[in-house]
Amino acid sequence: MEVNKNKVLRCRDVTLYTVSAMLFMDQIALAASLGSSSLFWWAYVLLLLFLPMAMMTSELGTTYPSNGGVYHWVRRAFGFRWGARVSWMYWVNNALWMPSVYILFASMLSAFYFPDMSLWLQIAIGCSLALVTSLCTSASLSVGKWLPNLGAVLKLVSVLVLLVGGLRYGFEEGFANPFTWEGIMPASPAAIAALGVMVYGIMGTELACCSAAEMIAPRRDIPRAVLASGLLIAAFNVLGTIGVLAAVPTDQTDVTTIFAESLFNMYGREGWGGLLANLVGGFVLFTFFTNMVTWSMGTNRAAVEAAHAGEFPEVFGIVHPRHDTPVGSALLAAGVSILVMLIYGLVAETAEGLFWTLLSIFAMIFMMPYVLMCLAFIKLRLTCDEPRPFRLPLGNRLACLWAGIVGLHVIAGIVLFVVTPGEPMDWDYAGKILIGVLLALAIGEAMIALGRRQHRRRPSSQALPG
Repeated sequence: MEVNKNKVLRCRDVTLYTVSAMLFMDQIALAASLGSSSLFWWAYVLLLLFLPMAMMTSELGTTYPSNGGVYHWVRRAFGFRWGARVSWMYWVNNALWMPSVYILFASMLSAFYFPDMSLWLQIAIGCSLALVTSLCTSASLSVGKWLPNLGAVLKLVSVLVLLVGGLRYGFEEGFANPFTWEGIMPASPAAIAALGVMVYGIMGTELACCSAAEMIAPRRDIPRAVLASGLLIAAFNVLGTIGVLAAVPTDQTDVTTIFAESLFNMYGREGWGGLLANLVGGFVLFTFFTNMVTWSMGTNRAAVEAAHAGEFPEVFGIVHPRHDTPVGSALLAAGVSILVMLIYGLVAETAEGLFWTLLSIFAMIFMMPYVLMCLAFIKLRLTCDEPRPFRLPLGNRLACLWAGIVGLHVIAGIVLFVVTPGEPMDWDYAGKILIGVLLALAIGEAMIALGRRQHRRRPSSQALPG
């Protein structure tokens, strides 16, 4: 992929791109399914973790503004092998996330419009969307950027409708969940398990940096965009969660249908209210699609960079001859997603069961690169003296301490996807998750080894930097 060939991203685009990537409507559903205590956890992770993560991204993204983002930062700090591992985890988590998002998409489509849809028809819809996502990822960025932009706007509109409808429902019918001090504060060791879901929900500030070489002014726009998008993401995550909690009791929620239940409770099923509920349902469904396109744009570009450096097999580095966009990595991600949906369709009893299994596997892999990002920040801050247009304040020691605290929380978040404090270990469930994670990582090691072998076989005149 040629660097600096297509500079088309402005500050507005980067801001909306980041909002589209990080304001997960599925995360709002997950948070609401945890009950009122999710509001405590939102405050906790946004202040203690999201804020320093955003500043670390701004510092690293403006100091090292090249395509690949976290891949380049980790590689610069710890060498090619760890950079390649980060790129693999980045790419494969997206390939595994895609099935869970599109199963959620199909379940919501059924809840809003087609209540008798079978699980296999939902899987067929998910497979089709995976292919469409790969096509959109391969489109010119000057065209493709409008999907994330539109998705971000529709997310903001959808959250406002949820908030207004939820508060209206609460004041007229009574709030479905308690917004009291006792209800919001975690009341048992088991409640700490929610931290895993919440930590997962605030990762992604660095995604736009995967396209830094396609930004018109990355050193100027990255900090501005991260700040603006961060404020929007924090506010709308909390507001959306409040809206859903106001209208649907936690003990009656199915995460795959929670938006339909919320909107129909708020606005009814008939007349203008029903029309609004169904319209916003369509907005939410569209944002699931744009979310996947947004992340696919970033993770597939990181995979291209790794392939061109000889760290992934050459097929990952195939790009569009005119647009210079990922083709090989995008089609491979779609293929993995389709395979996963078909395999799990054979063993899953319900869409919700399939969603949670896939979520746990990809979320654990998804969070691993952020541990390495925190370590890379610490090493690069202490050992490299490049000019830094933006710096995480507090001085070297406190900045590195804060980065270390973030990294430890990310590790805790990973563990909490299979361990519930105060409860016996469910090895049947945890075993499936851990096998899935270990298998994905083992395949990654094989892909990296294959990429290195292919790189060594190239004639020296064709060798790429590695």
